[in-house]
Amino acid sequence: MKTVQTPQGDVYLHEPTLELLRAVREFLPFGAVRYASTQKGADYGLVMQCGEAELRGVKQQPVDCDEAQSRVSYQAHSMLIAHSLGSYRQCGFAGLFIPCPYMRAKEGGRHESGIAYFGYPSTRGHESQEYPYEPAFDGKFGHGFTTMMTTFIRTLQASSKEMGISMARPIGMDIRNRMQLGSLGFGFMVLGPHIFSLKTVISEQDPVWTVLRSTGVTDIYHLPSVPMAIREEDLHLAKPAGPGTL
Repeated sequence: MKTVQTPQGDVYLHEPTLELLRAVREFLPFGAVRYASTQKGADYGLVMQCGEAELRGVKQQPVDCDEAQSRVSYQAHSMLIAHSLGSYRQCGFAGLFIPCPYMRAKEGGRHESGIAYFGYPSTRGHESQEYPYEPAFDGKFGHGFTTMMTTFIRTLQASSKEMGISMARPIGMDIRNRMQLGSLGFGFMVLGPHIFSLKTVISEQDPVWTVLRSTGVTDIYHLPSVPMAIREEDLHLAKPAGPGTL
């Protein structure tokens, strides 16, 4: 267990159980792998590309800005995501949800800095059992995804108001492949009632820890991860048909 000390109190980072690791792998379409030795601070690879196929997410895109503003927005989005995790968890969804800040350079010196949502609802969770099917996004990501995403966006809006950090009005909510999102930040993930940090570097100077602790979150799991690509023939290793090992 790691302890992160913040002005708001300590945050405790626990090793995930084998059961939780298997659940993460089962929810991710292309699975996940545990590295034999740490790679760039990561113990795990979350597979976001298998052969030519890529994971797809929904991007919440603001208007374009310059590079300096894109970096400011990226940090603001990271803090707003951290502030929203506890409230989102209280909604009691059973699926896997990964909100990621992203930055993308475009032509003419323009930059795009928004938030991308990757989500995988549970067929047994109330996100799919108690909410209507929304064809716009549920058709691509499963019944319950839209409910998970819109709920998280509402918690972001509440966090924005509470923290006094403004969010740019989105100009679109579009489905994109992972590689179309440019630089993708792996910060946090929620699976059912569990919050995971995906960060490969844990620093007490990182303001997201103080923000997270200020919301009453004290215990999370640490799953230091990076996005990775595999060959199609290796899919059985990242996502075996049975329990397998991880």
